[in-house]
Amino acid sequence: MFDTKNFLRGTSLSTLALLLTVSLAHANEDINPNELINLSLEQLSNIEVTSVSKKSEKASEAAADIYVISQDDIRRSGLATIPELLRMVPGVNVAQSGAHDWAVSIRGFNDQFANKLLVLIDGRTVYTPLFSGVFWDLQDTPLEDIERIEVIRGPGATLWGANAVNGVINIITKNAKDTQGGFASQTVGSQLNSETTVRYGVKADDGAYVRAYAKYDDSDSYQKLSGSDANDPWKKEQSGFRADWKQGENQTFTLQGDAYRAREDTVYKLPQPNTTLLTVLDHEKDHGANVLGRWNDKISKDSDLTVQMYYDSAARDLLPYYANIQTFDVDVQHVWTALHGHEIIWGAGYRMVDTRETSTPYITFARTHRDDSLYSSFLQDKITLNPNDLFLTLGTKLEHNAFTGMELEPSARLTWLVDSSQTLWGAVSHSVRTPSVTLADIQFVSSSLANNLFAARVGSHTTQSEELDAYEVGYRVQPLKNVSVDVSTFYNDYSRLILGVQGNVYGVTTSLGTYNIAPVLPINSGTASSYGFETSVKWNPKSYLELSANYSLTELKFDQPDPYGFTFANKSPKQQFNLSSALQLPYDVEFDNSLYSVGAIAPAGVAAIASYVRLDSRLSWKPLDRLELSLVGQNLLQSQHREFSNFLYQNQVEVPRTVYGNISWKF
Repeated sequence: MFDTKNFLRGTSLSTLALLLTVSLAHANEDINPNELINLSLEQLSNIEVTSVSKKSEKASEAAADIYVISQDDIRRSGLATIPELLRMVPGVNVAQSGAHDWAVSIRGFNDQFANKLLVLIDGRTVYTPLFSGVFWDLQDTPLEDIERIEVIRGPGATLWGANAVNGVINIITKNAKDTQGGFASQTVGSQLNSETTVRYGVKADDGAYVRAYAKYDDSDSYQKLSGSDANDPWKKEQSGFRADWKQGENQTFTLQGDAYRAREDTVYKLPQPNTTLLTVLDHEKDHGANVLGRWNDKISKDSDLTVQMYYDSAARDLLPYYANIQTFDVDVQHVWTALHGHEIIWGAGYRMVDTRETSTPYITFARTHRDDSLYSSFLQDKITLNPNDLFLTLGTKLEHNAFTGMELEPSARLTWLVDSSQTLWGAVSHSVRTPSVTLADIQFVSSSLANNLFAARVGSHTTQSEELDAYEVGYRVQPLKNVSVDVSTFYNDYSRLILGVQGNVYGVTTSLGTYNIAPVLPINSGTASSYGFETSVKWNPKSYLELSANYSLTELKFDQPDPYGFTFANKSPKQQFNLSSALQLPYDVEFDNSLYSVGAIAPAGVAAIASYVRLDSRLSWKPLDRLELSLVGQNLLQSQHREFSNFLYQNQVEVPRTVYGNISWKF
């Protein structure tokens, strides 16, 4: 349930901010017409997206529940990290558990090891095969260089493959041609000690453009529930480049890459055989690099070929375990529209993943080195049932993975363009979440039950994929030129969910001594269902004022208990709401406010997390055309609040109020 007191207080403050916004807007009717919100609703409805069909199409006509975070949304939010940006999307749950720890999910199943969400950066998959999830602390790029973030709520497996179960997040950066010249940004504040970004772009040759960047982050630690220092500061350095060039009229090529290293401090409470907890301050060290190449050839007006390859290396060195993962991926896609009434997309891919782990007394692996291969192909046909307004899209993905063998992931989507301002769509999809390295090979010592007795999750090579059958309906309408409404509803039927059952006790000997293990084995015996709806409303009462509101409701029901937490029951809020305003004032001043209300979560066996209301505000001024100064306040309603349960072996941490200033200069 919502905390009524906090909600009313937050709503009151937000209402005051909005009233101030509207008052300022009405008081400045003579505002310069050049000082406008960057994109009108009409322009936003015509934004081209690629995540739904793997080809360019209007967001307003896509047969999926898609939300686009534009570059202007990113800039005016004042937020500093990618996971924080996702808070504005209805149906997406973002919860912070420490200075460098986030849990992110769509339509339920949130957890530190959330595994039903596929995340890509420029077509490169960034989830880790360790648990089929995302290390959000290491996913970064200069926010100024992001063109847009496309978020699909609902399955995307037919095109994107396994693990695109509850959604797809596709982060798309700008073409190097659009980032010419220099850019420098410096942020300092109460929690964000320093965030520095420098980027420069040049024209290398006719049709060839290059940019390079460097980024440094230094964040202070948070506080524990007791009020003492959580000792979890972190620092990160990252650099990268992107080159785009055009050969002739029809061929384009992109080459890009990044490299990073990070240090994250964490206090661990590690279980010991004598039932005590050993408190240790660990200086985690992470590093990685990637390089991606993409070639596109518009062979003719009816034929478009794309070939993409990337290599990614990532290593995490922390006290409970060490892992080094190297991924090589190649993907070929062809769009063919020569057959009247059919738009066919087909493709094939290969991925090789080399995983190396080092066992510790706390986490041991049955295999410390494995090479896994993934082969895939897909076919999709968009069939015109009635010219210009009624379309049926049928498709399927066929994948062969090292854990469960062959998997089939079909879908059917129907789109009806009622008129130029209305779109009605529906979809039926089947997707899977394949087992991970953790489920196959790990023996994970989780807690001390009694003297010399531990509970542990133990992997199994017989575990099968979790399955989802999803049913969705959505409606988009622009009843007025300055008002847009997007409503969707869904029903998800989950089967073969992985639950834990206790096996026979056995003894082990490690550097900690000799003790007994009560193993928890994964089995595919769980079923669950969820339903809900999401809505997004945008209104431009004036050309220089934009108001938006998003709401989501997700009801998730498990048909049997899961005391060992494999399915992460009830770690997502039932309801979420956010309200935002963006106002352009005279003299190049901007005033932006965002209110977030998040419902309580009460995971079994863990202390409940109360609902909370968060208010963020940003005030900026451009004294010069290329110079911008901004002041940002986040979590303004409370000095600190909890958003999530503590991560593995870590302390429970609260998210503090933060105030920081930024200066950005283009040259």
